[in-house]
Amino acid sequence: MYFDGALNLDGAGAGVLLISPSGDELRYVLQIHFSSSNNATKYEAALHGVRIAVSLGVKRLMVYGNSALVINQVKKDWSYTSEKMDAYCAEIRKLEEVPTDKIEMERLTRYSMHYILVGGRLMKKNAKEELL
Repeated sequence: MYFDGALNLDGAGAGVLLISPSGDELRYVLQIHFSSSNNATKYEAALHGVRIAVSLGVKRLMVYGNSALVINQVKKDWSYTSEKMDAYCAEIRKLEEVPTDKIEMERLTRYSMHYILVGGRLMKKNAKEELL
């Protein structure tokens, strides 16, 4: 599962991409209709993605995102920064208790933002957003 969230002048949103072992893809887009921080949008994406995976009966879930805050807090490498982030993290950890074989989270580096999935292939983008 890949997740990301963003906040800008037009509002907040988040996206989730679930990829099955056979390569099937499920894409979800979330529009956030409440006042939110950029970190909260990333937590919303991660939380919704894990909820969807659990509801689909996924037994093993690898979670990838570029948010150091979300990944490191959920993995218990970092402490909480606020009550709101604490609540998001606790909610994801509750879902980890649902009977699954394993949920693992890893942080993608910033370089991952320069890649895009096209027809099942990971393609690199240059500074002008052109595929290489």
